[in-house]
Amino acid sequence: MATEELSPADESLDWKQVEPQRKLPLEILKSEPEPEDATAVDEPAPDGAEGIVAPSRHLRIGNPFSGIRLNLHMPHASSRLRFTNPLAGRTVHLPENPRARLGLAFAAGAAVTLFLMATIAVVAFTASSGKVITGVHIGSVDVSGLNRDQVIAKVQSSYAYLDQGKVSVETPLGQASITYQEAGRQPDVEAMADAAMSVGHGGNPIADAVSILRATIGGTALPVIVRVDPTAVAKHLRSLVGTNRILPVDARVASLNGVFVVSKSATGFGVDEKAVGNKILDRLAQADAPSEFTVSGSFVTLQPQVTDKDAQDALTAAQRMVTDVDLLWADTAPAASVAPAKSAAASGALPAGTYRIDAATIRKWIVFSTRDGGAYGPLADMSKMQAFLSNLSGKIGAAPIEPSVVYDKSGKPASLAGGKDGTGIDLAATSRAIQAHLDELAVGKASTVPVTIIVAPVPPKVTMASLNGIVVIGSWTTEYYPDISNGQGANIAVPATLLNGKIVAPGQQFSFLAAMGPIDEAHGFKKGGVIASGKSDHTGAMGGGICSASTTAFNAAMRAGLEIDERHAHAFYIDRYPVGLDASVYVDQYKTWDMKWTNDTPNPIVIRSYTTPGRTSTMVVELWSLPVSRTVTLSTAYKANVIKAINTTQYTTKLAPGDWGWQETASDGYETSRTRTVTDANGKVIHKDTWNSKYIKVDGLKLIGVSATPVPVPTPTPTPTAEVVSPSKPELATRQTTLG
Repeated sequence: MATEELSPADESLDWKQVEPQRKLPLEILKSEPEPEDATAVDEPAPDGAEGIVAPSRHLRIGNPFSGIRLNLHMPHASSRLRFTNPLAGRTVHLPENPRARLGLAFAAGAAVTLFLMATIAVVAFTASSGKVITGVHIGSVDVSGLNRDQVIAKVQSSYAYLDQGKVSVETPLGQASITYQEAGRQPDVEAMADAAMSVGHGGNPIADAVSILRATIGGTALPVIVRVDPTAVAKHLRSLVGTNRILPVDARVASLNGVFVVSKSATGFGVDEKAVGNKILDRLAQADAPSEFTVSGSFVTLQPQVTDKDAQDALTAAQRMVTDVDLLWADTAPAASVAPAKSAAASGALPAGTYRIDAATIRKWIVFSTRDGGAYGPLADMSKMQAFLSNLSGKIGAAPIEPSVVYDKSGKPASLAGGKDGTGIDLAATSRAIQAHLDELAVGKASTVPVTIIVAPVPPKVTMASLNGIVVIGSWTTEYYPDISNGQGANIAVPATLLNGKIVAPGQQFSFLAAMGPIDEAHGFKKGGVIASGKSDHTGAMGGGICSASTTAFNAAMRAGLEIDERHAHAFYIDRYPVGLDASVYVDQYKTWDMKWTNDTPNPIVIRSYTTPGRTSTMVVELWSLPVSRTVTLSTAYKANVIKAINTTQYTTKLAPGDWGWQETASDGYETSRTRTVTDANGKVIHKDTWNSKYIKVDGLKLIGVSATPVPVPTPTPTPTAEVVSPSKPELATRQTTLG
């Protein structure tokens, strides 16, 4: 066994750790002579020492916890003391000098103590590796010998009650509560498990030995750690406070029919959320918090955001804004006068192109609100202002010209022709300019300079992209015979050409007469038939026979489920048209009958119209648009109060002898009505219309040509003709004339 000298200066001893460890429970077993069979060690005396012979003895010191014993071998009473470490296999000799021996004996004892403590720590650490050492409690719960997961499970079960309870908060409206679960209160099992596992497992053998011995002898109690979620407390407290407070009342100014009325403010009361929240957190963080407790509310006064002075200032500013405002249209010369804005032509005082918004209109626009920047004050209602400007734009601007559609051979739209941007008011920009002008008036800046209208182009609503995917939503075909009654077909072919490619934008009304333009020879029309006083005049009107086109267009729109605005029946029924669904048009100095419908779909409608040549010709009108899923149902045609017509013959010198022809075709008189019901994809009724028609009786009249001095032949007396009554204008009955 190796030996070495031990001196007080030996750096292998940590003197700071010796003193606290001297109270370790060491057991001195006994002092006994060295066994006879012990191996003798021949060790010379140190220099200068006297050779004192004494019995050789062993002093054995035992650790009752670890079961390890250490031997202090004393060969002779006067010889040096040997310290044997059975674990390290080393022997240390103590010097013979009394003082040195006493100091080194103390050092040896401390070394022994350190050795014992290290030994205890090694053994205990080995025995409790991955587990809580003996004697450790968390609160009142013993967790000795458990691994971390077991500690978490046991602590979670033992302290699950920590999330049960509620805290009541005093509010201006009474008490309101927050549960412990809402506050996120629960045992912090992770932190407590980590604390338990760290006892005796710190990595320092001496400190761990102390912890192990202390826990083994007297136990180690760890505190219960409670976790509370401050964010959850703040969230639920904010919700609680929001519904349990007396809100302040802002002062305000309201406009009642143009009269400004001021309402005063009032303060409110609420809870000091920060103070109450801190009280709740402090109490819930304590493990011994009761299952219920009350926090007295710290009330605060809630001030209104708009004070009485703010409202009075807003009223004063609004009164300055109530004045006439002039708008300058600088793009083109002004059109007709506009009310309530007045043009120069109407007032006689304003420059050309200037329109005035009177003070009464401005007053009705003014509302009061919190402006950008947080200040309370007056401003113009944007929706009312833009509605006014939109109406003005339609009167002083120029509408766009919608293009016409060029079709390919298959009848599908191939391109657009024509079309032109219109001009109008930029509603948003002009509204901002007016508001800026009013703001200057509000702060007392007088201004006589008119607000310049911001002009913006108004593009056509129809583009090729808008026509992608369009289909036929309504169509109709009418047969006709080119002859003198329709200008040899010209008065039907020309309307077909004029309608072809025309586009009706969403919300736009279609007028048949407006689409035709001037009906004269210069535009391709000819003389044709007309019904006058119940009789046919085959060449009595320019454009006669045009009703074939209007009837065809009406049926296409009607069957597309569009909104029908105007339709008139013929004086008598013409068998080329569906019963009760003809559409006559006429214009004279007394009246105008038109055929009108409105595109009440969200998509543009393109009209495709054409005629086919031949002795029996046809006119076709197709309405193309995106599908709208409308269903049209028509009532069954019927005839009531029928008056039968007869055929008569009349001789005339206007025809060559032997020639003949029908002046009138016999047509029964009767009454009928047709009801159309239009539903959407969900079965909801969009339109329901009933069109009444009352057709007069017309007897057939056959003309036969004779010479200038014919043999007199009696002419049968015709049956009296029924009076024609317009469903909408009975007073015009005796003058009813149509171009059918």
